[in-house]
Amino acid sequence: MSDQNALIRAAIGRLLSEKTGVAVISMKESIAELLAMTGAALTVETLQDLLLEMAEVRGMAVTLDV
Repeated sequence: MSDQNALIRAAIGRLLSEKTGVAVISMKESIAELLAMTGAALTVETLQDLLLEMAEVRGMAVTLDV
């Protein structure tokens, strides 16, 4: 895993931790927050995939409101 990928995963983990207890989160808002936090050079699609994967592990649903 590249350093950038690890940083993105850490940022997603922090974002999801902040939303603990929330059953459904907004994809659009979450991606905007991630881009603001990280300035990620990854594509939006890649960020969406990572967010969906990590949210699923935590039992959270993501609204696909992109």
